[in-house]
Amino acid sequence: MDTLTRPAIAFVNPSVGFSDRRKSKPIGLAYIMAYLEKAGFPSSGFDFGDSEDDAVELAALYGLDRFDVVGFSVYNESFRAAVAMAEWIRSRRPQCLIVLGGPHATAVHEHILRRHPCVDVVVRREGEEAMLELVSCLDDRAKLTAIRGTTWRAPSSGSGSGSDGDGGGGGLLVNEDRDFVPDLDQIPFPDAEFVSHSGYPDLTYYDEVQGRLKAALTICSSRSCPYDCSFCGVLTIGRKYRSREAERVVAELLHFRERHGVDYEHVYFSDANFFVSPTRALEVAEALYEADPQVTFSFGTRVNQILKAADVLPRLKERGLRFIELGIESASEPVLERLAKHVKPEVNVAAVRLLKRLGIEISLDFIMLDPATTLADIRANMEFLRETGFYDYVPHDHLYSALVLYEGTPIRDFYARRFGVVFDPDELPSPFTLFEVPEVQRFSDTLRAFRKQWQDRIDGALARGELALASIGDDGLSPGRASHARLQLDVVSLRHAPNLLTERLLADAEAGFPLLDAGGLEALLPRLGHDRVPLHDLIERTGAVAREAGFAQAPGAVGPHGRD
Repeated sequence: MDTLTRPAIAFVNPSVGFSDRRKSKPIGLAYIMAYLEKAGFPSSGFDFGDSEDDAVELAALYGLDRFDVVGFSVYNESFRAAVAMAEWIRSRRPQCLIVLGGPHATAVHEHILRRHPCVDVVVRREGEEAMLELVSCLDDRAKLTAIRGTTWRAPSSGSGSGSDGDGGGGGLLVNEDRDFVPDLDQIPFPDAEFVSHSGYPDLTYYDEVQGRLKAALTICSSRSCPYDCSFCGVLTIGRKYRSREAERVVAELLHFRERHGVDYEHVYFSDANFFVSPTRALEVAEALYEADPQVTFSFGTRVNQILKAADVLPRLKERGLRFIELGIESASEPVLERLAKHVKPEVNVAAVRLLKRLGIEISLDFIMLDPATTLADIRANMEFLRETGFYDYVPHDHLYSALVLYEGTPIRDFYARRFGVVFDPDELPSPFTLFEVPEVQRFSDTLRAFRKQWQDRIDGALARGELALASIGDDGLSPGRASHARLQLDVVSLRHAPNLLTERLLADAEAGFPLLDAGGLEALLPRLGHDRVPLHDLIERTGAVAREAGFAQAPGAVGPHGRD
């Protein structure tokens, strides 16, 4: 096919609604775009991931109706936005091939094609090879609709080439699954550019060991995870774990240093589970260190793997490991069983204590509530957070978290059976409306009210206070004003405030909510600081000290270890 006749291709990351998390480009789409580019099929990328604008208005603003092929990567949260855009494109350009992929599309591929005529095809699981075949044979319907790993709407029932044995799946062509890409090192680096509606802040990491802010890069060094946690969307795509060679990971870092002209010195590994093979993890760390001893890194994994590979962790720390995103999820044994974590609460405690003993920081993955949560489960969680030192941990998102029932996960099926309902495949049920225990529902509602009213104010004061602490000496600011020690205590109190409120609310729930009934949320607010002042006064006092130190405004939102 001549270059001039190549199809115009777009890939779209639809909106999931407002997010205050740091944005980075959608790496899954970036890999597909790079793969197609290498084969001679350039494409355009559009990332609306955290836009609150109307989906159709975005589609019109960015001219999505000018393309021959538009592919959407969809999650439960973004599905409605994707369909709205697809319907608008279909009305404007009927001949456009509209493709859906991603975890949600894979989980309910048949449903999507039956309910939504604006969608032509679903690419299941991984997308690189199937998308290349799609754009390569657009003019050959017979080849197009027979591509492995795709599901189509059949021209008529019974005419399908499906592999499900029903002659097309009731009007669908459900082609056999495509094998996973066996060698990830053959896929080009995800060097694709996106038009982003809100832009991408510079990704950074503050290295407390070296005492400086570093430019950071996200790298995915493996795919999938061999475990079967019941709530994890990775199960939708498949559990076949594959990893890249250490040399290719280093090559990607060096590639993007040159490509962007940025001296990236921290790597956030975005793998679903980086630590599946501790030996391989150490090889990557050694290769990064050999390339540049200043490079540090972080990754996510499970608690049981931490304990199994305890002997490797000191070496990883020597080679630049700064923190581990740890999938603790819960301190309640019944909840851990529902989540299919296959660990006991004491394993969580042992993993945390090991990392703290080694001086490796922890980024906390936690699910405070799920639909069957009891007050006893919450009590176990709060005791765990206190006993393992997470009262000083920020951000406080873990206190407000609730289990999300993603389509295609076993836990969603579990609760559908438990509730005797059929969840609409197009919808993601609100996790804050499904609690079985009335006291837990009221606990959650009150805690969310506290978050809405107070958390942003706490975050702002905390950020300004910590900046002020870093800038003033032990002698304080000026005669008669706050000392360094007092400000330090106030900052610690702000860190503890949401935890203390949660504990007071839990105790009130266990007693039947007498305080909440008598005085509302205000009756539960803790008094804090060295002089036990109300929360409002502590926030105002910390802000005043920060202003005197020259920090009138809070910095941009920064999550744990320099991330959001």
